[in-house]
Amino acid sequence: MDSLVLLMFLGLWLPAENLAFREFFEPTPRELQPSARLLSLEGHRVRLVGFMVRSEEPPTGGFFLCPSPVMVTEAGGGTADLPPETVFVVVPSAAGRAVPWTPRPVVVEGVLELGSRAGEDGQVSSIRVVLDGPLPDRAGPGQPAASQP
Repeated sequence: MDSLVLLMFLGLWLPAENLAFREFFEPTPRELQPSARLLSLEGHRVRLVGFMVRSEEPPTGGFFLCPSPVMVTEAGGGTADLPPETVFVVVPSAAGRAVPWTPRPVVVEGVLELGSRAGEDGQVSSIRVVLDGPLPDRAGPGQPAASQP
């Protein structure tokens, strides 16, 4: 087995680091700067608790997560009205479609990505969490178990 594939495979069982929205930024007199903690977790598995953003036109392939319930309308500023600590949660199994909204708090675990990037529908995000795929013991009914090389 290739060592990189092995490390990626084993990484799915490493515990996720808890990350709170309040830990994202360090205020400066001129702007918000990413905190040392946020930067140190880039590329690592994190666990984040928040609320799905309710949107008239939800993004495809994932959803926006905020520390408190938020609704955006296309008549307003759309995603420009979202707080700066908003995270785009990439849901690989939802490629090409919207993720159904829930009003309840959501716990997400996955790999933290930083830097501006456009999603599959063109919406830009600066902070992303790419959800873990289902593991053999996590696979639900009708879902294939993770394949092993």
